[in-house]
Amino acid sequence: MRGAAAWFADLMNTTGGDLPDLLLVTGMTNVADLRGLLQPPLDRTPVLLYMHENQLTYPLSPQEEFDFHFGFTNIISALAADRVVFNSAWHRELFLAALPEYLGRMPEGVPRGVGPRLAAVSGDLPVGFEREPLPTDHYPRYRGGRCDPDAGPTWPRGERPLLLWNHRWEFDKRPDWFTGAVMQLLDDGLDFDVCLLGESRGNEKTFDDLRQRLGPRCLAAGHVDSRQDYEAWLARADGVVSCAAQGYFGIAVAEAIHAGCYPVLPRDQVYPALYGPLCRGRHFYDDPAELADLLSTLITGDDCGHVCSLDRDVDPWCWPRLAPRWDELLAEVAAGGRRASGETRS
Repeated sequence: MRGAAAWFADLMNTTGGDLPDLLLVTGMTNVADLRGLLQPPLDRTPVLLYMHENQLTYPLSPQEEFDFHFGFTNIISALAADRVVFNSAWHRELFLAALPEYLGRMPEGVPRGVGPRLAAVSGDLPVGFEREPLPTDHYPRYRGGRCDPDAGPTWPRGERPLLLWNHRWEFDKRPDWFTGAVMQLLDDGLDFDVCLLGESRGNEKTFDDLRQRLGPRCLAAGHVDSRQDYEAWLARADGVVSCAAQGYFGIAVAEAIHAGCYPVLPRDQVYPALYGPLCRGRHFYDDPAELADLLSTLITGDDCGHVCSLDRDVDPWCWPRLAPRWDELLAEVAAGGRRASGETRS
C-alpha cells in the first residue's frame, strides 16, 4: 500500500504504447499517489477503484499494531478515483459508516463531506468466480438433513456428511473456531468427514491437532493445485463452513454454495445480507458454541433440512453471467462518467 503507486507509475511512464481507456485499481494502491506520479496524459486516465476489502474495518493480526495510514490511504484513494465499487452493498455501507469515527481521530485538517462525496460515486458489484453456469433446467434440491429418498438427490452425498473448509489458514479466518467446533462434534461421537483446503501461508501447523484427532476422517488437507481437483471436492462436500472475522463477499463460500454445499456462516459478516433473504434454512451463528450446535444439527438431524435454491441464487456471479455487467461498468467509467454506479448484487 505504501509503494505500489510509485512502482506502477514508473512502469507505466516508461512502457509507452497506446494510452489505456481506464485504470482498474484495487484498494491496495494509493490512487492519489498514482495519479500524481503519472506523466501527462496518463494522469488524466479515468480510474475505477475496486474495494475487495478495506483497512478501516479489517481486523488486526496478533502481531500487528494499528496504523492509521492504511485506512486513510483507502479514503484518499476513494476521493481521488472517478468511481468506487465495492464487492457487496454490505461492504459499501460498512465502509461509509466507519468514516466519521475514523476521520474523528484526526486532530485537525479533517477533509469535509467525505461520506456524502463517496456515497455519490460508489456502488457495488461482485467479483465473479470461475464456475460454469448452471443449466437452465436446474432445480432446487433438498439439503441439510435427512429426506425421503423419493424427494430427489439424497443428503448427504456420500456415506457420511463431509464438512468443507476452503479458506486461508490465517488468523482472520479464525481456524481455531472451526477446530474447536469439530473437536466438540468428535467428543459427542458424531460420524462425519472433513476436508481442509486452502493455502497455509506459513501456518502449516494450524490444523495439526485436528488432523491428528480426525485421522482417516480428514480426507484432504492443504492447497489443491489443480482446479479440477478443487471442483471435485466442492461437488463432493455437503457443508461449507466459514469462521471469518472479515467477510465482505466470500468467493470461496459462493463457489461451494454454487456446487451444492449447505453454508454455515458467521452472522456478523456479509453473509446474512447476501443469503438471508434468499433462504429459510438455518445457516448463521454468533459464536463458537452456536457453530458447534449448528454443525451437530446439520450432521445428525433434519432441523436444517429444506429444499434450497441458493446454488441457483448465486449463479449470476459466475463470470459468464457477470462479465457483461462488468463490461458495461468499465465502458461507462472509460467514457468519463462519475455518477454512482448503482450496481446491486443479483
